[in-house]
Amino acid sequence: MYVPIPAGNIRLYPYQKKIFKEVSQGRNALIVLHRRAGKDVTCVQLWLLRAIQRVGTHIYLFPLVRQAREVIWQGLMFDGTPFLGIIPKELIAKKNEARMEITLINGSRMVLGGSNLFDAWMGSNPCTIIYSEFALHNPQARQYLNPILVQNKGVEIIQSTPRGLNHLYELLQVVQDNDNYITSVLTVEHTKDNEGNRIITDKMIEQARQMGMSEEKIRQEFYCDFFVGNMGSYFTSQMTDMKNEGRLLRIPVHKNLPLHTAWDLGGTDSTACWIFQVDGQHINLLQLIVEHGQGLKYYLDKAEEIRKSYGCAWGQHFMPHDVKQKHQGWEQAESRLMQARKAGWFFTVTPKVDIEDGIEAMRFILPKTRINMPDCDLGARALREYQREYDDANACYRQKPLHNWASDIVDAFRYLALNHKRLYQAPMPMTTYEYDG
Repeated sequence: MYVPIPAGNIRLYPYQKKIFKEVSQGRNALIVLHRRAGKDVTCVQLWLLRAIQRVGTHIYLFPLVRQAREVIWQGLMFDGTPFLGIIPKELIAKKNEARMEITLINGSRMVLGGSNLFDAWMGSNPCTIIYSEFALHNPQARQYLNPILVQNKGVEIIQSTPRGLNHLYELLQVVQDNDNYITSVLTVEHTKDNEGNRIITDKMIEQARQMGMSEEKIRQEFYCDFFVGNMGSYFTSQMTDMKNEGRLLRIPVHKNLPLHTAWDLGGTDSTACWIFQVDGQHINLLQLIVEHGQGLKYYLDKAEEIRKSYGCAWGQHFMPHDVKQKHQGWEQAESRLMQARKAGWFFTVTPKVDIEDGIEAMRFILPKTRINMPDCDLGARALREYQREYDDANACYRQKPLHNWASDIVDAFRYLALNHKRLYQAPMPMTTYEYDG
């Protein structure tokens, strides 16, 4: 059923018209846009366009579920009107507040969500996926979801401001010569209104500079410069050294050395586990387990499968301080420490330590760390992209980490860093596992 878009609801600037034309003809889009270019205003309209053109499920993803609710479902545009006001009321059949879902009168479902729980979307069978600020998404999300979209002959729309040479940059290099994609890198020099005036003027940029925005941040945010690095990241120099010194490599397993683990336990977030060995020179990160939505025993069993495949004995296991807390209504009314003991695992519990002290501990051990590639590529990316929160109002970075897809992986590494001296100073604990190699 074709439903025309009522006049007045779609407000297009010239640079948006080209995107709309291409997407309406079934092409994918990867658009790198500067700050305050109206990325989400554009994408909400594209979301509606696709839902009108093709009956099906059309998903709009943010890095986190709460961001989708705050920015779009409850959010306001620059002029103070709701984002969802772009969708004409006469086209809406029903809304589901809890699921952030709108059903149109033609049967299409427009659904908001977060890619942090990307496997929850596996059965949704989408014919459109929109990624808001793709540079901040879990890079695994598109790897899992894109094959479904290809099978459905659907369309993906990716928009973002750069965040260093990460997965956004890599994807841009891959698709920029692909005829199925429209790609653009639009700086403040390219985005103009219908009268030909720049949306972001030099005066506005100067105001941002006077508020304290650095020249590097200005180049990244307003001029879409990928090469200024990932602004605000904690471990840029350490990860650059790791790459330059050849410590991102295929690492053989030493069967005569024990395997150790360091964990971060998730309830609604992901559970992450590093499996590693320590030789005379290096901490060798061999495998990374990171998933969500499963009970603790699932992850313990998965780690045990990896141990058996390596043919090594277990060494020590490090858990966060909250492993001793009881989780009523989540698995059982007992601590996960007790659950682990019942399964034959004995953990060293990490004392609660200030986050900044934990970050310093990670900086201390990163120069002696090697990462097994490509098996731990996601872990290496997480360490590169772990960054501070940015305070837009004061144009500065806060002294606390941004909670994103990388957090759980890096938190597990933090518990490794806080405990690594135990591997040299403490005797090996007895475990229920015997070497069976």
